[in-house]
Amino acid sequence: MDMALLSTIAVLLVSAFSSGAKAANKYDYFQFVQQWPATFCYHNPRCVRNPPRNTFTIHGLWPSNYTIPEKPCVGTLFSLAEMFAAPNHGLKDYFLPQAWPQLIAGSTNMQFWQSEYNKHGTCSENKLKQTEYFRTAHWAWVRFNAYFLFAHSPLQIHPGNYYHKADLEQAIRAATTKDPLLMCKKIKPMGIDTWLLQEVIICLDVLGVQPVPCRPRLSSCPGPIIYYGY
Repeated sequence: MDMALLSTIAVLLVSAFSSGAKAANKYDYFQFVQQWPATFCYHNPRCVRNPPRNTFTIHGLWPSNYTIPEKPCVGTLFSLAEMFAAPNHGLKDYFLPQAWPQLIAGSTNMQFWQSEYNKHGTCSENKLKQTEYFRTAHWAWVRFNAYFLFAHSPLQIHPGNYYHKADLEQAIRAATTKDPLLMCKKIKPMGIDTWLLQEVIICLDVLGVQPVPCRPRLSSCPGPIIYYGY
């Protein structure tokens, strides 16, 4: 066979393989990241005027790996046309605004969803297309909203109090059977280090349905006592 033809075939094969590998966004699980609006907005001049109360809201649904470091996602970017399609009116106008609102003033919900999907959601495109991704995130919020998991736990954890970190973790574990990851914001009222609960991360399987173990990761709540409040 002609050497030039062989070279051309080799280049095409390498190119096809590279493209396929690049498009195969491998991930092992999702991090379902919820944020507590009161802490996000604490001394934050960029926060919206009236953030949601009595609920955690979604920060993101992030495809993640146990061993391979995450790389920038490659996939079909966020489609406004798909989000505005008739079957998604309820998702766009009712469900997501409750579960996944933008907390930064001057920016819209749609901009937030677009940013999160382009950065994270495209990594899961092989298993969840755009609409499935957002519906999965909303359903995770309905099932695993940390506000209700805390309140309905035997410890009856409610905003406005200090809690042991272990008790907060146990309240989530009681509902999911898996350890959550807690993230905090550090403040220093009167020069005393205080940790405000800011995020609760629950890890879910590759379809975003069943809780699974999270990859070990350092919590930003180093102290044994955390303030969960308004």
